[in-house]
Amino acid sequence: MATLGPNDLKQYALPAGWDGGRLTQIRLESGETYDRLLTEISAGLSMVNAGLLADPLTSGLVSVRSDPAVEYRIGVSNGFEVHTEYSKGDAKRGATTGHMLPLLPYDRKLGWTWDFLRKARRAQIDADIASAMDDLRNIWHKKVLTRLFKSTYDAVGSGKSVPFADGGTADSSFVPVAVPDRGGTFTGSHNHYLRLDGITQANVETAVDHLWEHGHDGPYELRVSSADISSWTNVTNVTGYIARPDPAIQYGANTPLANVDASYIGVINTNYGACRLVASGRIPTKYWSLYKSYGPLDQRNPLAVRESPTYGLGAVLLAGDHIRQFPLENAILFFEFGVGVGEDRTAGVAVYNHTSGSYTSPTIS
Repeated sequence: MATLGPNDLKQYALPAGWDGGRLTQIRLESGETYDRLLTEISAGLSMVNAGLLADPLTSGLVSVRSDPAVEYRIGVSNGFEVHTEYSKGDAKRGATTGHMLPLLPYDRKLGWTWDFLRKARRAQIDADIASAMDDLRNIWHKKVLTRLFKSTYDAVGSGKSVPFADGGTADSSFVPVAVPDRGGTFTGSHNHYLRLDGITQANVETAVDHLWEHGHDGPYELRVSSADISSWTNVTNVTGYIARPDPAIQYGANTPLANVDASYIGVINTNYGACRLVASGRIPTKYWSLYKSYGPLDQRNPLAVRESPTYGLGAVLLAGDHIRQFPLENAILFFEFGVGVGEDRTAGVAVYNHTSGSYTSPTIS
């Protein structure tokens, strides 16, 4: 997995044939040289690129891949036969299916014209760079959460980037592997996109069971809408809720407290393990998701991010066209990646809190 380093920025941001030493002679109106400016932009871009995977809430949800497709085992009806002296048993084998991982290019034009750069002040350049870095973080989090909650597939050429178990709509051959000691066998109609009425302990238990029955043990990660947080922390309906300790509050010796860091609000205890609660303003009201995280960038995590074969995972600053004088005229940030579901299509559950009907995919902000 590659990330953008300081040397790479000058490699991609400068037009072909430019002399790096010439950059020390070109200055903004405020006096900064382009050599210094590129070095500082490079350091900032490297930090933001690395931060895409440094966020524990994101890194625990995804793994990074370079392969365009994944293949995985599906459930089949095999088993042992009674041994006989003069005949051989029937040969049995496992079965697999698979899906594609998307890879999409994105541009973020900075709009630095020759006239702008000729008169630009450093504060204006810094503001443009900061805005572009925000956009980079935003598209990353938006695409990850969109795939987490999206119940339909995305076309990848003539193939598909499929959701979690969806009742066989995206791939009719997909049947989860049987786990008899946790609930028996499954069919192609098995669905991890649920419509449940109310934010209640019983509904949390229902979602947890959809993970536990496939062999996923707690703790689990619970992503909810910040608009609904008062319902999630209401112990009248969600009886298993336990708050994270606040350093400004003194607690009694017998008060249960959630052993989680400041990125979590608390936990919801269930029959099969704790659900660590995180609220996000990107998730619309009435939606929530539960998934099993196996640790930062673990290949068993629910989602798989496909990185650019050219630039790795992260944005690069590319030289623009029609350059008159300044090396950053018409420059763009280029970011190529895609988010799909990993090999285990049972590692996540998405829920729509509504009184009737079926699950519908939300719009992530």
